[in-house]
Amino acid sequence: MTSSRVASFQPLALEGEILQQRAWRMPDLVVYQHGPDEWWVAPLDEDLPVVRLNRMGASLLGAMDGRLSIQALLNQFGKWICGPNQETGRWFLERWSLPRYSLCYFGTDPPSGHNVNAKWDLLLQKVREHWHENVTVESETHLTAFHHQGIQHHHGHFEIVETTVSHLLREPCEALNGFSYGQLLAKTFRQLGWWSPKPRRIVEVGAGLGYLSQEMAKELSPLERRGVEYFFLDLTRPFLHSQLTLAAHAGWDARAVNANAERLPFADATVDLVIDNENLADMTPTRLSKEELDARVGKTPEHQQCLDLIHTLRLNLDAPYPDDAIVNSGAMHFLMELWRVLRPGGRALLVEFGIDAGWPDPVRLPGHTEYEVQFSHLRHVAQWLGFREQYCALPQLLSIRRDTQVLCTGAAYAIRRLQEAEGKTFAVRAYTESELQRTLGETLARFTGLHYHHVLDPAWFGLWDFKALILEKPGGMPRPAYKESQGFRWYSQR
Repeated sequence: MTSSRVASFQPLALEGEILQQRAWRMPDLVVYQHGPDEWWVAPLDEDLPVVRLNRMGASLLGAMDGRLSIQALLNQFGKWICGPNQETGRWFLERWSLPRYSLCYFGTDPPSGHNVNAKWDLLLQKVREHWHENVTVESETHLTAFHHQGIQHHHGHFEIVETTVSHLLREPCEALNGFSYGQLLAKTFRQLGWWSPKPRRIVEVGAGLGYLSQEMAKELSPLERRGVEYFFLDLTRPFLHSQLTLAAHAGWDARAVNANAERLPFADATVDLVIDNENLADMTPTRLSKEELDARVGKTPEHQQCLDLIHTLRLNLDAPYPDDAIVNSGAMHFLMELWRVLRPGGRALLVEFGIDAGWPDPVRLPGHTEYEVQFSHLRHVAQWLGFREQYCALPQLLSIRRDTQVLCTGAAYAIRRLQEAEGKTFAVRAYTESELQRTLGETLARFTGLHYHHVLDPAWFGLWDFKALILEKPGGMPRPAYKESQGFRWYSQR
């Protein structure tokens, strides 16, 4: 790393009270031994190059265990060359605790009060704020604008910018008993009876790169897929090519539409199955003030439209109202569109992170902010429209094995960067220890600092925060049902 690459921000001044503070290296830090006397670590900011260290620099990093003061570290390492480009220990100490690097923390106490279970929420929030700087004006239309213009190509988007549950579990993995996310969804549809009779038209909203359709096809025979139209609907045009390519290879009769799910471009009662996987938080939010909610009078036509929608739907909102409240208005419009386009007997599966009580909070991601989904509001809307609805946490829907340990996602990001610096590829996904061994082979022994979480541990990806809303529009043809006893099937109509 050269100093010219980091001249855009001010290094930390090592003087005064900061010299009496101590340093803790980030618990998720992964160190890679590139050569006999060269070690690499990856800054959190993707725009910064990999940090290269010699043996002295590696010792400096190892000394950041909360016992030595910054003054002691400066005395011990400050004047010595710690990097292959002649960077001194002082040079690194001036930069490593900055949010863009986030390799260590300087303070009087560990971030959580205990250096083993240190929480880095405040530091990571500063990083998110830096990511967020390229959203010049965050308006109620910024999410639509981001998906229209903010994503110019799909390469690396779900590896770097916006990793999703379905992306982490897109390939068969031990955490899902050897299946992929898409395969388990196809199995779930069968168990729910959604393939008897099979849907004639499927619409997948915001399909990412298209892995879900590819993996679902593995679980469905060519005969089961015959006669089924598979539509992709996405705001982000660059994703459509990948979606169509994977679906065609999987054997689907696939088509793609560049459109907004809040205004579905389908005629009434023409769709049998809608899959919306991790997109509800991307739909239009409406930010209402306490005064607007109290008076039911909006300051803009859009706000008044949202207030009128709340009144029409007879949606009960928790009072007293906060000064600033987010309403998932786009997701509500989407549910109304689902009711319109689904045939009688049609179904929908909606998966997203969210809450059951209170008001949605913002979740800052590179280039845009998403908002939690208030599922009790959506369930009320679904019931008001007339849907039969079921609701559960995503791990319950997929019967995820809670005892499986998977690689920390922060470590997966770091390995990807370190492998990329060597001209190699590494896919960010859920890895058990044995899966990581098969993927990296002998290279695995050169990494230190790798650790694993139980797949349902909030420290991994917070899977319990992801909910599944299952909807069915009444009025379909009665389905045959049977019970099996001693080799005989007893049929009835329901």
